[in-house]
Amino acid sequence: MRSATLWFTCALAPAFCHANAQTIETGNTGQYLLIGMGPVNDFGGRPGVGQAVNMNNFELGANKAPVPSTSSFLTGGSSGGPGLLGNVPNIPLNAAPIFSGVCGDGNIAITSGRGVYNLQDVGVYADLGVHAAQSASAADAGTQNSFFNDPHFFPNTFTSTGFINPLVNGNTGGFGVFVGPGAASPSSRMAAPLRAGVTGGVDFNPLMGDIAATRAAINALPATMILDLRPSGGVISSHRLITVPAGISVIDVLTNGSDVSLNNANLVIDGPDGARVIVRIPRNAKMNISNGNILAGKSGIGLNAILFYSDRLDNAQHFNFNNSIVNGVAFWSVGARGGSITFNNAQGCTQIVADKIVLNDVRFCRCAFGTSVCISDFNGDGGIDGADVQAFFEAWENGLPEADVNQDGGIDGQDAQEFFNAWKAGSC
Repeated sequence: MRSATLWFTCALAPAFCHANAQTIETGNTGQYLLIGMGPVNDFGGRPGVGQAVNMNNFELGANKAPVPSTSSFLTGGSSGGPGLLGNVPNIPLNAAPIFSGVCGDGNIAITSGRGVYNLQDVGVYADLGVHAAQSASAADAGTQNSFFNDPHFFPNTFTSTGFINPLVNGNTGGFGVFVGPGAASPSSRMAAPLRAGVTGGVDFNPLMGDIAATRAAINALPATMILDLRPSGGVISSHRLITVPAGISVIDVLTNGSDVSLNNANLVIDGPDGARVIVRIPRNAKMNISNGNILAGKSGIGLNAILFYSDRLDNAQHFNFNNSIVNGVAFWSVGARGGSITFNNAQGCTQIVADKIVLNDVRFCRCAFGTSVCISDFNGDGGIDGADVQAFFEAWENGLPEADVNQDGGIDGQDAQEFFNAWKAGSC
């Protein structure tokens, strides 16, 4: 896969006009929704974290539910979930629409040679599935009732009914039927001995090199904006819009040592096409989200352009979400000291990178930071050819979010025209 590189040139970051431009390498990280980097026990200079990825309930690479999801949209044996409607704010009109359906991008990376994962009652929809550094059997810490690209759509089917009240908010509705483990295809079972969709012995040296380079580059960048939360003790408790200009915006959060908290509010980050945003959480702070949403705006910024970043040097929960919708926002904890990211009751489109990832009752598609840099190389293989046309039309016909190449919130003929204009010109 090509290396999708964001160049911090003199025009974007004047302090870095020297012989070696600062880069962020995302070509290897960009293909994964979850990247769990920690070993089960202390190994290779990294502290043990137990399971690098532990997930219970629902799905990766799909969001087959209304937005916000309810506990009452399914029939056939289960009522649905996660129960977010009424527990999180409504989706505001200035936020990008949130995709419902199968996006097929729920790849998982277990990068340590001693790393393990555990999936319980999870549907994984992806092209790669679970990639592990050690063998498939050694990396599996007891996966049960989980299925890879199940043709019966475990854990549920879903039919979207679109926006519920489009002049008031961005909430969407829909209905579905529960698909239990007994109704899923046996050939898609991810547990032993079949382990469908699980590949061991993967070389993650290039990916870990990308993460190391990205960490060094982000830490070296000068701040272009400040989010000063010192007067509120680090708390955001009312709806907030952050608007950024074109180019790279690096936002440093100031808290005077308090944790960053988002409570009962929407945080929307918006900007024009081509904008990229890095929000740096201070090393002496964690970020806690309770009944709140973090969302990309709809002015063109795109769904691969926002990163919340921590390199805190301990094994605490660096990001902790309880009842939340995230869309177009990635969360990275790269301190390499056992730090974790936890989501309880959440849905949307994100990317999660940490030594330890804990997910309970979530439905996530992938919105990896910084990977959408070349429209015409749609399949990301480094070339511009007929395979890109096929990949684009498959996404476009299925209404997948990556087919919204002009980032206007809809998938229509304008996206096809913009793709073909770039493809014919052989340009990005």
